[in-house]
Amino acid sequence: MGHPPDDVEAFVLRTCAELAAPDAPAPTAAATMKDLGMDSLAAADLAVAVAERYGVLLGDADITSDARLGDVVRVVQTKAPSGRSLPPVLGVAQRLVAGVISGGVRVYHGLEVRGREHIPRAGPVIMAANHASAWDVPIHVIASSRPIVFIAKDELYRGPVASGFWHVLGGFSVRRDTADLRATDRAIRVLEEGKALGIYPEGTRVRHGSLGPFLHGAAWLALLTGAPIVPAGLSGTGGSRGHGGRRRVVAAFGAPIVTDVERDPILRRKRAHELTGELEAAIRGLLV
Repeated sequence: MGHPPDDVEAFVLRTCAELAAPDAPAPTAAATMKDLGMDSLAAADLAVAVAERYGVLLGDADITSDARLGDVVRVVQTKAPSGRSLPPVLGVAQRLVAGVISGGVRVYHGLEVRGREHIPRAGPVIMAANHASAWDVPIHVIASSRPIVFIAKDELYRGPVASGFWHVLGGFSVRRDTADLRATDRAIRVLEEGKALGIYPEGTRVRHGSLGPFLHGAAWLALLTGAPIVPAGLSGTGGSRGHGGRRRVVAAFGAPIVTDVERDPILRRKRAHELTGELEAAIRGLLV
């Protein structure tokens, strides 16, 4: 607290000018990030820049890409610096529940797991998989040799009971209609704590048997934190059956995609697009 107002406003406007779309108007306090053509990655880069300079987390103030830049300035001026945090019960019941249901899930789905040796035994890792069915998250968790903290759509977290249920199973929410900076902070914290973060880059279920367009969040997080990405191809979770009408699901993990940390936000966004293409190709090659 106590940062000079002119300094904060100048920093926010200057950073937004660097992150805005090429044809965007000059940033003003009255403009929103959306007005400047800033996508979710650009909004996340602004949040990272503010956290690094002032120690203030925009996600804690529920700042999204719909907020005016003047609101961002006021948050930095009025909020005390704080560290990123996770729900205290996050994932406490995941391995227990996975152990209880694992046998039945493996039999019902005819689950075959390949490539578990590619999952690092310790340290931060991004576990990225395709998404065709509601079964994908439990299959991903059961097939993994490590617990996975996963990101799931905000609609599942309506009310304290539903939120608590998903939290103890290892999930936290993300809003898909705007840049959710609170979810970004939590994802970064998961990796800072050396855990495995589960992400589904298509952003929603794609049921027609092929991959949908990939979002760039997994690659951006890898470039921000240096965490490797372990791709996974989940085949058959959409309900398809193999020979004789028997259900067959395959969870195949690929070799980690390793990248260096990129500190420059402009280069980070450019490289995130390139790395996303590599990730998509890796997951596509794992599908059977």
